Formats: sequence, C-alpha cells, structure tokens
Amino acid sequence: MSIAAEIVTCNETADAFQKLYYEKLDKQRHGTHGLVNLYMPEAILTWNGNTAKGKSSIADLLGNLPMSTCNVHSVDAQPINEKAFNNKAIMVAVTGNIKYAGISDKEFAQTFVLQKTDTSTMKISYDCFRFMNEV
Repeated sequence: MSIAAEIVTCNETADAFQKLYYEKLDKQRHGTHGLVNLYMPEAILTWNGNTAKGKSSIADLLGNLPMSTCNVHSVDAQPINEKAFNNKAIMVAVTGNIKYAGISDKEFAQTFVLQKTDTSTMKISYDCFRFMNEV
C-alpha cells in the first residue's frame, strides 16, 4: 500500500473512531459497554495534567467528569512506523469544543495513539486531552 493510500485509510479510521469516542464520552461514559472499552488494558490517559494508567483508573478519572457535549472541529491522522509499537498504530489529533453542565464551552485538543490488538481492532494506548487557551 502506498503512503498516500495508508494516510487515507488512517483518516477514515480516525473519523469513525472520533464519532464513536465522543458519542461514548457524552452519553456512555459509564458501564460495561462504555467509553473505557475503547482503551487497551494498560493504556495511559492524561486529562488536563491528571494522569491515569489502566482501564480501572481511566474509568475512575473519566467517571468523575461532569456530563459533557462535544463538538469536533477537526480530525487528522497519520500512520506510525510499525517498529515503534511492534504492530500497526496511528496517531489521531482532534480539536473541538466541550461543554460541561453549568460551564461555558471550552476549546480542546486531544491526541490519541490507536494500536491494533490481537483481534485486529484498534484500541487507545495513549490519550492526551488538554483545554486550549489555559495555562
């Protein structure tokens, strides 16, 4: 596959992923079919400087956030050299606005590394969320 075709495939994967991720973030953050199932068992999440490692800690961190509504503005994806992760991986960069109950909209940037699992699905291994325009 050419690099151009690989990038197209990465962006198609990223677009489908971001739709699923932000729907689950806004509507299915809890429970056995919730957001945490998109993460690998030893994934790392950094949310505005707060870090969680592993699905249980990630579920706790995300579960303590207020209800939200996200609007995605941009999504970009690039393949990561397979030698870096010993399997297929892509980096996904997302920007948008998030609205929490009782709080005005905030701009955010979020970067994911998705890795292919043994079952050939892509799951989050690294996730970094940051509000923009805040120090």
